[in-house]
Amino acid sequence: MIFSQFFKSWKNQGSLQTATAVVLTASFVVITGVITFGSNLQRVLTLWGESFQMSVYLAENTNQDTIHELSQYLASQENIDKLEYVDKEKALNQFHEQMASYAPDLIKDRDIMNVIPESFQFSISSKVSPENHLAVMQELSDKIKTRNGVEEVSYGQDWIKSYATLFSAIKGIGLFFIALIIASAAFVMSNSIRSSISQRRQEIEVLELIGATKRYIRIPYLAEAAMMGFICCTLAIGATYGLFEVLKDLVKTQLGYLQLSQHIHFLPMTAIIGLLVFATLVGLFSAFLCVKNINTGWAASQKHQA
Repeated sequence: MIFSQFFKSWKNQGSLQTATAVVLTASFVVITGVITFGSNLQRVLTLWGESFQMSVYLAENTNQDTIHELSQYLASQENIDKLEYVDKEKALNQFHEQMASYAPDLIKDRDIMNVIPESFQFSISSKVSPENHLAVMQELSDKIKTRNGVEEVSYGQDWIKSYATLFSAIKGIGLFFIALIIASAAFVMSNSIRSSISQRRQEIEVLELIGATKRYIRIPYLAEAAMMGFICCTLAIGATYGLFEVLKDLVKTQLGYLQLSQHIHFLPMTAIIGLLVFATLVGLFSAFLCVKNINTGWAASQKHQA
């Protein structure tokens, strides 16, 4: 009966059902695309975030006991990863490597050793999400500055703030568009079910009069909307995957030097299943709003009003 009514709706309202399917599929394509883009953006930003380093510069003539105590303190922090102590000689070698092609005369000056401080360098743990990097770095900076022997804490504050702001803005815009598209998809699906119910008003009236149960009358419409949501979401996932592969090849060809293609992936199976379940529930909810009055004398009352 459920499948019979589903195909009957397509037979009697072919143009409306086709338009509804196209709009729903397009809506779910946008939703799937936004989620795919967001997950890959987070993955890429996390990789970039791992390259962000904090430097803790030590005061001049800091004794070894203080350095050892500070090292143990930093190592005990759960948000710190890849901790490294950089003495003056190692810092000078790094300076030589970075400045050799820019200021060859400067690196020959051995007095520069006196102005290069010892330091600890570390990155933020990969367990910290990109949007929390700034807050974690600021918190660590405030705590570390109070420790003995610490002269300065540096972590590229301006760049990190821009990075965190960008990520939060993109995430907020994405969530807004997803919510807007879901509401639109639910509205379109409700109109389709409402039209189907209106065309079968006489049939519903007969069922109400002979005492058909609510479940018997309502389930076909709920199932119709659920099937529509599931089918349209399946088509959308397939279309999005095809588009994703095209864009991935384009990134690999045109932006190969960034080495991003190996870190870009389509949605995992758990996310795909979640989308299908969600689309099905959207269909059920949209249909429920339309059928909640059925088997309460609705069809007969509509007839009298007419």
